[in-house]
Amino acid sequence: MDTAAVARSFGMDDERVVRRAIRQISIGDFAHLPPLRDLKTLFNNPHHQQILQHTYHTFYLDHIAIDEVTARVLSVILLSRQCRCRSLQLHRCSFTDSGRKVFFSALSIMAEYPADSHSGVSPISAMSSPVAFKMGLGARHQMTQSRHTGSHALVHCAQADNMAPMGLYALELCQLGLSDKKCAWLGSVLETQPYLQLLSLRDNHIGHTGIRRLIAPLARVCRKLSVLDLSGNMLQSQGVRILAQFLVTSGQGLETLDVSSNGVTAIGARDMANVLVPEFNLSLKHLNLNMNQLEGSGCEAMGRMLVQNQTLEVLTLSQNNMFDNGCQALFFGLESNTTLKSLDISGNFISHVGARSIQTYLQSSSTHTPTNNQPGLQSLNVSANSLGDEGIDVLCGGLSTNRHLIDLIANNVDVTDNGMQHVCKVLKAGAVNTPSLLTLSLRHNYRLTRNSYAQLAEASKANHNILRIAADLQFEGWDEVWTKVEMILIRNTVYAMERYRVPLLMVARGRILLRDITHSTSANSTGIYSLPIELRRMILIALDKHNVLTRTQHISALNIACNPANHFSTKQELLAAVLANDYAFVHEMIKTVHS
Repeated sequence: MDTAAVARSFGMDDERVVRRAIRQISIGDFAHLPPLRDLKTLFNNPHHQQILQHTYHTFYLDHIAIDEVTARVLSVILLSRQCRCRSLQLHRCSFTDSGRKVFFSALSIMAEYPADSHSGVSPISAMSSPVAFKMGLGARHQMTQSRHTGSHALVHCAQADNMAPMGLYALELCQLGLSDKKCAWLGSVLETQPYLQLLSLRDNHIGHTGIRRLIAPLARVCRKLSVLDLSGNMLQSQGVRILAQFLVTSGQGLETLDVSSNGVTAIGARDMANVLVPEFNLSLKHLNLNMNQLEGSGCEAMGRMLVQNQTLEVLTLSQNNMFDNGCQALFFGLESNTTLKSLDISGNFISHVGARSIQTYLQSSSTHTPTNNQPGLQSLNVSANSLGDEGIDVLCGGLSTNRHLIDLIANNVDVTDNGMQHVCKVLKAGAVNTPSLLTLSLRHNYRLTRNSYAQLAEASKANHNILRIAADLQFEGWDEVWTKVEMILIRNTVYAMERYRVPLLMVARGRILLRDITHSTSANSTGIYSLPIELRRMILIALDKHNVLTRTQHISALNIACNPANHFSTKQELLAAVLANDYAFVHEMIKTVHS
């Protein structure tokens, strides 16, 4: 008897039964589910594949007590060929000993049997083990994002493939109380997950002994791992040394590593920095060391690493007791770096003395241009530091010449109305065709008054680039001031879209208006083509109603339109040819608008 016939014999072909079971599982009501055998039949009926796959492709459980009965129900889902679970997320769940054995046995079995959608094997045939079902499982995995702050690129997109092997692509076990001892059975699960791309074990109790037990299967089996989140554990410097050794030997494909809030000291920072050099050929792009104890010496090691590193794009060093000396050492090394795009140094007791090193870096990086492939830092977070008015003045001195920092977050930096005057001066310098800040955050600066925000609104009128401003407007009549700011942001959003649209429009229409018809016997010499070529060029330039392009960019667009031999495979290639050095900045503007 086939699966559908079995389902009908149990009365399980009604979609309402499936939806009811899914709803009961989602709220943790396992007591009112159908019997386990009926549930197997229900979840292996091909008629329910669409709803099951949509529901359990990413399987999320929060605050569930998992005993043996519950674990068997969950095992049916994990091993069902119709559910095709590819991402498992367990947050704040508790296990009994029997429940843990059943559940993680199912995880181990997932990758043992390839999916066989063409075979006649019944998916409900069982082995001696209560959870060892020979069930095929298709593999279609998609890009998902962690529920934990700090976005991760978790899983690469792929098309649906019913013949793909079973296994997980993302595994999140957060706030489960995992200790070093429990990492032994977790390691046995990882031994059977060769397709794992994301592993999140944040907010547990894993120390250096536990991470050593996990590194072995990760190195042997999980060679596709790209995201590893170990934040909120107890690795300390010894655990970070083990991770550094893993990166050198088997972690060349890892792109994101989060070891925030792990009690890491300067010793651990040095061990990590020593392996993030070109000779080890690593691919690490995101490194999070937030809420550790690096202090000045650890940040100095990070600064030396940045001199040589060519892959790191995002570095988070907030709340590490950096102080001014650590800030100076970090930015001294950053002056030679050409790949880092985002840096977070918030909450590090940095004063105006440390801000001077930031100013020096911003002024030195102002010579970097997109044409020589040396962009500077694009996002900087200096929140929760005691910069004061003097520190803001110093920082603005660097911003006045910098052309690559587009996102500045300066929340809670003890700035007053005097400091806001320097910020307004920087905003006024953001003319139409001059790259400058796109986003500015000044929240939780409670010493600012109504006059400061009024000056901010007036200064923004002269700025044609700023797209976002975040501030606390807690005073009477704030809506009037904020309305002015909103209108300016709307205007600048239109300008940003125009800088993307106008070059494409000029070239497209120019291919028609500027074509040469003198050698065509059938061409009509009347109408638009009877006008002088210079007048036709002026008509095309008039498409730029807001004057968002420079004269040089106008000429480039017209020259490209006149030459039929110029072919571009993508819009981005055409924009890069017209905008030249401004293309990178316009690209970031469009990304900011769409985000």
